[in-house]
Amino acid sequence: MLDLRRMMLLADLADLGSVTAVAEHRNITSSAVSQQLRVLEEEAGAVLFRRDGRTLGLTRSGQVLAEHVRRVLIAVDEAMSAVAETRDRVAGQVAIATFNMGIPTLAVPLMQRLSTEEPNLRVQVQQDTSAAALRLLRQGEVDIAITCQYDFLGPDSTGGLTTVPLLFEPLVLLAPTHSHLRIRNQGLSALADGFWVTGPQNYGLGIAAIHACESAGFTPQIKHRLIGAQNICELAATEIASAIVPRLSVPANLENLIVEGIELGGRAIGAVVRAGRQRDPNVAVILRTLQAIAGQALPGGAEKRLEVAS
Repeated sequence: MLDLRRMMLLADLADLGSVTAVAEHRNITSSAVSQQLRVLEEEAGAVLFRRDGRTLGLTRSGQVLAEHVRRVLIAVDEAMSAVAETRDRVAGQVAIATFNMGIPTLAVPLMQRLSTEEPNLRVQVQQDTSAAALRLLRQGEVDIAITCQYDFLGPDSTGGLTTVPLLFEPLVLLAPTHSHLRIRNQGLSALADGFWVTGPQNYGLGIAAIHACESAGFTPQIKHRLIGAQNICELAATEIASAIVPRLSVPANLENLIVEGIELGGRAIGAVVRAGRQRDPNVAVILRTLQAIAGQALPGGAEKRLEVAS
């Protein structure tokens, strides 16, 4: 019989990539993790791990077992959700991890509504990147991850997870007002000689600016790189640089900088839970409330929401 706690360490190793990271996550020593994994290998009767220098990786057998472990953990989640359904009221604490703009757009309105509608349900929020939020969700550190996925990037791996679509947020172009007519006539290439402000390299908004400009036939002259779409908006408002940002990050007083009619794609925002947890009454209430909030988030209201559930 395989030990569930040892199987959880295997799943951690598959997600985190090193024994040291697993040890830090579980608050135990690296030697204890290694010892438990060796015992698991004996229990499984197969070679699960291979060493590459100081790194411990998974063999094909290890990968197969890790995938089955995730299914076992889903079954555990389903069992806990079934037990939770027997409660006669919504109460307790739910932990949420969310990307930057998910806080003012979704998390804050969520907590405001729940304080009135479900006063016995407490929400704990932490900010992180979408990838990190998914990692925390897999590790059981949070119950819900609010994530964004840009449509020009490949999808994140969501095996063992379920995504509840919330809304599709378009990307918009902010540019000096005197250049708007020229941009509408010539497209994005009208800004080939100008400066740009965007996010860090290899992150969503930074990639979005490069992708859009290269699609228009030029490489943008990036003068400023900032963390946070709202900060990018504020700097673009000085009208010294153009920017591509999510629509919800643009404050009302800067909407005059948006160049209408420029198609730049967008990002899908969703609430991700471990498969089997949707039935938990606490989680279900939060998912329904997030969907209601998302339906009112963008100008135009509920018709902007994603219609197809994953």
